[in-house]
Amino acid sequence: MFAILFLLIAITGYFQISIIKENIEDLLRGEGEIVYTHIRREIDINLEYLGLLEKSPAIITPNFLNAMVSDEAILEDIYTLFSNTETADAGNIPLSNFAIIDPNGNVIFKKGGFVIPQASLKALLAKEKDTVLKMPAHKDPTLVMGMWAKGRIVFFSIDRQELDGLRKKFVIKDVLEREERRFNVVGITIYDDKGLPYLAIYGEKANAFALSKPLDSPFLPGHRMEVLISRGLADDTLRRTTFSFIITLIFLAGSGAIGTFVIFILERRHEKKVEEMEKRLALRERLVSLGRLASGMAHEIRNPLNAISLSVQRLKREFSPAEEKREEYDQFLDIVRSELTRVDRIVEEFLLSTKANIPFSQEKLYTIVEEVLMVIKEKAASRNVELKNSVHADIVIESQKDRLKQAFYNIIVNGVEAIQSKGAVELFTEKRGGGVDVIIKDSGAGIKEEEKGRIFEYYFTTKDKGIGIGLPISYIIIKDHNGDIKVNSEEGKGTTFVITLPLKQPSKEKGSRNG
Repeated sequence: MFAILFLLIAITGYFQISIIKENIEDLLRGEGEIVYTHIRREIDINLEYLGLLEKSPAIITPNFLNAMVSDEAILEDIYTLFSNTETADAGNIPLSNFAIIDPNGNVIFKKGGFVIPQASLKALLAKEKDTVLKMPAHKDPTLVMGMWAKGRIVFFSIDRQELDGLRKKFVIKDVLEREERRFNVVGITIYDDKGLPYLAIYGEKANAFALSKPLDSPFLPGHRMEVLISRGLADDTLRRTTFSFIITLIFLAGSGAIGTFVIFILERRHEKKVEEMEKRLALRERLVSLGRLASGMAHEIRNPLNAISLSVQRLKREFSPAEEKREEYDQFLDIVRSELTRVDRIVEEFLLSTKANIPFSQEKLYTIVEEVLMVIKEKAASRNVELKNSVHADIVIESQKDRLKQAFYNIIVNGVEAIQSKGAVELFTEKRGGGVDVIIKDSGAGIKEEEKGRIFEYYFTTKDKGIGIGLPISYIIIKDHNGDIKVNSEEGKGTTFVITLPLKQPSKEKGSRNG
């Protein structure tokens, strides 16, 4: 009787383990299908946004900021590639047009029909600049860059088609890396229409469940994606099940019942985890956001660093610990400390990939403007430009103070730089019901009529050393404050920006940002 009971338990346990193994395979396959569907959706959404940005660069939403990040990262990758590649192996670099020049100005390697810009070459040879860069423009969509890399000068050009391909590849790689970290994934590989690896986040196949399917994306026709799902939890479940089965055999019927219960609990846990993951994915699909990563962040960091540099220069040149200047000396030290704190917070937010959830607070508009003008004062004085703060001292608004300072900073600096000789930039306010108009007026050269509609486009600039992202960032910040920004300008007669801001933010808006 015991032998029969033992045999029945053994047979039952064997079939139970087989069923669990099949169920685990089904769960892994289901999990792989979920990840596959989500990644495909993310790729399509991101590439669709990228296509819209190329067609309509004036559209400004947080989803488009990643395109700026891609350009910066692409250039950094190309710089690293040239730095790590010997001249003899330069033919393997996957660019169509580039040239490598020794420190004496002799071309030692050239690929494609690239024409070296002589003025830029002379500037690099003279060590006047470390890099030269021409961004794609409306008339000439080619990106051209020259730089020092590994004791050599490298020039390369990327046409629109090649840049679009690099951008697409960067966006897809960013999606794969992000999703690989989020889910129970150990590797993702996309193969092109020829079966060759197109992009890969490599992982160990030995302990992974592989799901390979056609990508079915209109942006990547003929491509296939392979997703590797970690079997760690599944194998752990199977090991626990086997152990439970051994205990079952030892303790016969009683232990068998316990083992079956354990198996049921483990299966329920795994199903619950998959269910929770599906809920997170559904929420993620509703919120779809590419985040504020990128070149805007570099611009955000540069401004406080400039402020620190200007403040320190003035401290060294004009101030001493003498009592009569103690108050102003302390004021500039406060600026240094404040800006350092701001830089630290910006970098931390960038590294942690956080959302723009800075809390709103009640701030005096006059104080915000005065702090910005203190930072710009040195630059304005060097250009013989007078800064006038005529903002009403009693106006209090709900704002993200540092971000609003950044928006004002970008606009005011543009006004200062637009004045070729002696002039002025004045700020004043007009109350309008539950809001206020902040008017920034400069006596600069003004904006050409054909350029007025493009000033909020990314990369559009009329400055020799400009990169064209200051005004777009100001536009986004004002919109995040539920405000609006308009520009009135006539060539030769100066420019006026009218920024409309609510005195109080809607309750729902504050709750969503602070929550």
